[in-house]
Amino acid sequence: MKEKLYSIGEISRLANVSIKALRYYDKIDLFKPVYIDPDTNYRYYRDSQLYHLDLIKSLKYIGTPLEEIRLAQELDSEELLTFLAKQEKQVREKIDFLLNIEQSITNVKKGMQRQLEYPSLGEVYVVEEEDVRIIRMEAEGMEPESLFNASYSKLKMLIESTDGFTNTSYGAMFHFEHYANLKDISYMYLFSPVLSKNQISAVTPDFELTTIPKGKYICIAFHFSPENYLRNLQKLTKYVGDHQFQPISDIFEFFIPIHYSPKKQEEFRVEMRVRVAETGEEPKKN
Repeated sequence: MKEKLYSIGEISRLANVSIKALRYYDKIDLFKPVYIDPDTNYRYYRDSQLYHLDLIKSLKYIGTPLEEIRLAQELDSEELLTFLAKQEKQVREKIDFLLNIEQSITNVKKGMQRQLEYPSLGEVYVVEEEDVRIIRMEAEGMEPESLFNASYSKLKMLIESTDGFTNTSYGAMFHFEHYANLKDISYMYLFSPVLSKNQISAVTPDFELTTIPKGKYICIAFHFSPENYLRNLQKLTKYVGDHQFQPISDIFEFFIPIHYSPKKQEEFRVEMRVRVAETGEEPKKN
């Protein structure tokens, strides 16, 4: 029995492949018609060609480049098995990459959600915090008024080299004391919360992977200005003293942009927190 020929429109409907794609496959010699009418230039295909399209569609679905699909067409069963194993590995790497991005987005969302849940700015509050993993570097005596300069670049370069989804939340650590002047404050460390496992694996000897431990924290959040900074820091330390809390950590300071509009004046929010002892808990070094 003579094998039935199908027009390009019929093959398009049968295989759920667009006519545009079929014409392109013909042009690049990936999937060609068995016959082209010399008068009308119409393309015709036969039934037995459909399984060739199955391979093309399957590999294209998982993101295999057309040039590699062309090579796969020439493989025998054993070689195709090896080829598919390679494709499987590449798909797993893509999944791991996307899971890493998902983890980064989730952690950034948590930080942004925290901003929305602050009590009134300039008011001290007490919260129970979970562990926060951070990557930190020595600050080399930076002060609050120099926080916006390029000293963060080394830390930013590490973060950005591991994740395209960049963390915009950074922080600093300094000793808990009752400060009278802004110039008396000297940062010991700069840090960034860990967004993904890629960042952990990229840590070099210049940096330290550590944890802001869970526990009870006395906190305050405010819009940054030199005047606001000292006023709110003094409010925090006074609250700790007035309520006879025992501080058992340095002050952790988180520095977060309020907006990202290039048309507005830059504004930043600072949150300070210090861990205090629960009943019977001894002071510990960070």
